[in-house]
Amino acid sequence: MRTFFALWRRELAACFLSPIAYVMLMFFLLVTGCGFYWLVKEHLEVMRAAQGLMVVIWACMLIVLPILTMRAFAEERKSGTFETLMTAPVHDSAVVLAKFAGSLLFFLLMCLPTLLYLLAIQLLSPETAHLLDAGAIAGGYLSVALIASAFIAMGLLASALTSNQIIAAIASFSVMSILFFGGLFEPHLSRSPAVREIGGYLSSALHLMEAARGIFDSRTLVLYLSLTVFFLFATVKTISTRR
Repeated sequence: MRTFFALWRRELAACFLSPIAYVMLMFFLLVTGCGFYWLVKEHLEVMRAAQGLMVVIWACMLIVLPILTMRAFAEERKSGTFETLMTAPVHDSAVVLAKFAGSLLFFLLMCLPTLLYLLAIQLLSPETAHLLDAGAIAGGYLSVALIASAFIAMGLLASALTSNQIIAAIASFSVMSILFFGGLFEPHLSRSPAVREIGGYLSSALHLMEAARGIFDSRTLVLYLSLTVFFLFATVKTISTRR
C-alpha cells in the first residue's frame, strides 16, 4: 500500500507539472463554460441547461481523456524511465492502479469547477434555483465519473500497447467515439431489436442523458465497473509481458 501511494503521488505530480495538463484544463473549462452560457442564453429551462452541461462535459471527455492517458506508459518508454520502473521492486498492478487513480483524480478535479456554473444559477436567479434537481445532478456527475473511469482504463491499455503517444491517443479516441455515437445511430442503422438493445446498452451518451434526467440504472454501474476492471486487468497483463 505504501508503494501504491508513492507511485500515485508521482503520477499526480507528473500531471500537475505537465504544461499539457494545464492546456487541457483551460480547454475543458472554456468549452464547458461557453456551452453552459449558450444553454442558459437560449432561455432553456434550468434543469435542461444542467442536463446539457452533462453532455458538454462528456463531449470534452472525447478530447481530454485520450490526451491525458496517452503519456501514461508511452512517455515512460520514450524517455527511458519505463525500464527503471519495471526493474524496481514494485508489482505491475500497483503501477497500473497508481496511474489509473492519478489520472482519474486529475480529471475529477478538472470537473470540480463546473459546479460553480450551477451555483451561479442559484445566486443570479434565485426564483428558478428550486427547479434544480439535486438527485439528477448528482446522478449525472456519478455517470461522468463511471464513464471516465472506464475510458481512462481503456486509455492506459492503449498507451501500454504502443510507444507512440499519438497512436495511443487516436486509438482511445476511436473506441470512445464508437461507444458514444454507436448507441445514437444504431436504431437508424439496424432493424434488429437485439442489436438496437445492445447498442443502447453500450452507449455512454444515452446513459448520461438518462442519468441527467434522474434515471439511474444499476446496469450502467455494472457495465462501467466491469469495463474498468477488464481494461485494467488487460493493462497489467500487457505490462507483465513487456517486463
